[in-house]
Amino acid sequence: MDVQIPVEPELSESEEGTALSESEFTCHCCYQVLVDPTTLTCGHSFCRHCLANWWASALPRVRRDCPECRAVWTGFPRVNILLRDAVEKLFPAEVRRRKQAILSDPGFCRVLQMFQQHGNTQAPHAAPPQNPPPINIREFYSGVVTALTFMTVVVLLYRAFSTDSSHEVLLSKPFSRWSADDVTLWVEHLGIWTNQYKETFRREQINGRLLFALSDEDLSAAPFSIRNESHRQIILEELHRLRQRRVSLNLWQYKDLYLGKTLFLLLSLRRFPRLTMLCLFLFDYDDTFLPFIHTSCPAPSSQDSLLDTPLDWPGWHQWAEFLLMYFLLPYQLLSAVAWHWMSVHYWTARVVMLHTVLLSTLDVHYFWTLLKRGQMRTLPRRVWQEVFRVMMEEALFVLMWSLIPLFFCNCLFYYNLYICPFNTAALVKRTLLQTHTQQRRI
Repeated sequence: MDVQIPVEPELSESEEGTALSESEFTCHCCYQVLVDPTTLTCGHSFCRHCLANWWASALPRVRRDCPECRAVWTGFPRVNILLRDAVEKLFPAEVRRRKQAILSDPGFCRVLQMFQQHGNTQAPHAAPPQNPPPINIREFYSGVVTALTFMTVVVLLYRAFSTDSSHEVLLSKPFSRWSADDVTLWVEHLGIWTNQYKETFRREQINGRLLFALSDEDLSAAPFSIRNESHRQIILEELHRLRQRRVSLNLWQYKDLYLGKTLFLLLSLRRFPRLTMLCLFLFDYDDTFLPFIHTSCPAPSSQDSLLDTPLDWPGWHQWAEFLLMYFLLPYQLLSAVAWHWMSVHYWTARVVMLHTVLLSTLDVHYFWTLLKRGQMRTLPRRVWQEVFRVMMEEALFVLMWSLIPLFFCNCLFYYNLYICPFNTAALVKRTLLQTHTQQRRI
């Protein structure tokens, strides 16, 4: 008995086209049949002109992520030849129509040309030679030094024009000197939960002195209106720690907080110690003069001269010691401050004390010369002439202070701190030798 095997009918061309629908070969950018399909490293394929448009959509920067999954591709995308031939065989009329539309659009042509030029520049270069030339140690060292110098200048310039305050520097700042921005920064560092309160502190311009006086009733009432009792308790506990905190600023911390004042004191105390201390007494008593006199002439019962609480009025013995040194040896007051910083600035304190000895020598010699020549009456005129000359020399520096980079200010600070003692030593030697020569002639 013959068994008839059923033969499947052959599919016509139209039926073969419907077996693979057009939606399976569409670009997910334009949602039409793929033209020159380009496959990325993530596996997704797009029309080449659609990918070029996506690549150039963020000019002058370019996009290198997949339009569908946002995965960044590596290398340069190429046309998927196998997929292109299959699409052109299945949908020849549609592909031909789309290619004509793309070529007639100048925008597509320009973007495709830019995209292809970018791909040509990404072509792999020739392999390096097998035997590279030996490295020049001198050139390598010069390049490293140049790079480090450039990085140092960039960091210093960034610090000069950066206005962001540091929480570590804030904690070393006296509590009474906190501004409204400092208080807001402190509130922000208490935790994420303070985001709902920090704007109130900023809006009400709460500075360090106002923050110091806040109580639980103030925090619960308007304008703060902190209803959460645990939040109020945390703020009050941190305030209590701040009240108990003792702040003793060393030289570097003081320079970071008050760079302009540090340079002023460094320059003026070296040239006019008595006049500078008088100005501090008249115009900056609480913030500078009072800590200075408590440090240079400490009270017998004082263990720490710089507290983050209001300092007491100096006692009569402190004033007596200060005035005696003020009129006779003012530079020794600076030496006493340097001695107080000995545990923190070991070598710097010794340099400062040596410098004060040299300056005291010049100061005593100057007054002794005027006294011998009978010219003590001309002292006020000489002092004011010198002050006027220095003011004229430094006027431009003061006027351009806000524009001067931090790098230049640091160079000036370290020059006056570490280099000027050598200049003073040379001046002392020259002055004493000149006096000795004159005495021998007599």
